[in-house]
Amino acid sequence: MSSGMTCPDICPGSETKGAAKKEAASKPEPGKSKCSPYVPGCVLPPEPKVYPPDAPPRYLPQPTDTTSGDFLGMGSIDPWAAGHLDWTPQSGVTGVRPVVDKYSITRYNTGGWRKNNEYILTPRSVDKAKKFQIQYKKDVANTFDNLDNKLEQSNKELDKRVQDLNHWKSEVVKAHRAIIEEIDALDANRARLKGACRILMLPEAISRECIELRTHRYEPDLVRDDAEQELIREVAIVGEIRRVFMNTLAKVEDQMANNKAAKTVIENDLNDKIITLTLDKDNLRLTPESNSLASHPGVVRWPENACSLEYWKHYCAESIRNCDDVRKKSEELRGDLMTAIIKGSEDMKTQADRTNAAFAETVAAMEGMCDHLEKNLKDNLQTTADLENLIDHLNESIRKMDDRNKLVMTRLHSRNYSRPNVENCRDDAQYAIMAEAKLVKESLEAFGNKLREAESVRSELMKYRGDLEKEIACKRKSLYIDKDRCSRIRAHMPTPEEFAAG
Repeated sequence: MSSGMTCPDICPGSETKGAAKKEAASKPEPGKSKCSPYVPGCVLPPEPKVYPPDAPPRYLPQPTDTTSGDFLGMGSIDPWAAGHLDWTPQSGVTGVRPVVDKYSITRYNTGGWRKNNEYILTPRSVDKAKKFQIQYKKDVANTFDNLDNKLEQSNKELDKRVQDLNHWKSEVVKAHRAIIEEIDALDANRARLKGACRILMLPEAISRECIELRTHRYEPDLVRDDAEQELIREVAIVGEIRRVFMNTLAKVEDQMANNKAAKTVIENDLNDKIITLTLDKDNLRLTPESNSLASHPGVVRWPENACSLEYWKHYCAESIRNCDDVRKKSEELRGDLMTAIIKGSEDMKTQADRTNAAFAETVAAMEGMCDHLEKNLKDNLQTTADLENLIDHLNESIRKMDDRNKLVMTRLHSRNYSRPNVENCRDDAQYAIMAEAKLVKESLEAFGNKLREAESVRSELMKYRGDLEKEIACKRKSLYIDKDRCSRIRAHMPTPEEFAAG
């Protein structure tokens, strides 16, 4: 400890300053006692009493008495006498070697005897005791007045200290209550974020299930259309949102640890203040008449761990400020957490709407295509039926033409091989029958070509019918996947309110 912080009245230090202070203390101020404030050793012995110059009785010393000897002419036994002892264990007793003449030994003369009478009759101890009692009562009264004043001053300081402690205790209680509410709010938001992470598994599973279902489409419809693109983008967005959620959750865990640490510090401070406030209130209630008083030697000293009042105030303000800083950071993180949840859920909803719109567009196009295919199938079936009727009519016509051909051939055979001699001539009938045979043959060939062409067209119609039926089945499969399966699954897509609720 530096010399500037020593107490000159208690701790050894600068002798010059201590002496100066003691001299200043020894000079009482006007209107005050020398012992105010009381310092041990300041009580002075009573001043010698001055008696009035009245004529004393005969047995007391008279103004005419001398110390030069008595009427016998004996020498004096004053301090300068030959037989006087200045200082021996027999102090206060007559000398052991008095002045001696040839008749007697004289210890006292008349003046000495009167002085001895005066000495005996003078009530020095009684007067001193009376003066001491009077002075003691004054000193005791002053001392207890000073002690009462000092006790009152100590009580005022203790009361002020209790008020300061109450003020800081209320501030610490506010900070403690605020950090507890913040911890509860952050814990609720953390649970909400964990719930959002769990809920986020549902849209991801829905998107992946839809992608998996669309892989079961038939070959012509196994395309990467807009719905497929939006589903892939939806899965990617779910992954990004999960990454943001997990990063935010890690920050929340760190902030929760900081909040609990700040809560522990502020609770320790609050506990210390409650204990100190209780002690100071108990000390403030104590009086000299209290029953719980006891002697504690060695307590009038500064404790080793005692700090200054300025540092105490700084620590109180600093602990509250640190707790408020941690709480504000937690509030900001809670805002970021809710923003991440709300914005993420809104992005999921927007992407789900985009995917649903793409599905609706794909389903509408597929339904239109399917209707058109069914219409074409109906037309194909009707055309095939008409063509088959036409083929039947051609076959009937060919059979009729075959009968005509047989008729012509029979006529020509009979005329060529049955007419005799000159009758077998090339008459007009023969030319007509020959022309008819030629026409029948040409007609048969033409109808045969028509029949083959019709059969080819019918086979094409049958093949086209199979293609149409295959396409219709493919489109119905795609519609079943997109419209029924995917739509039914995507109906369970969580809403932003479910995300926010956790």
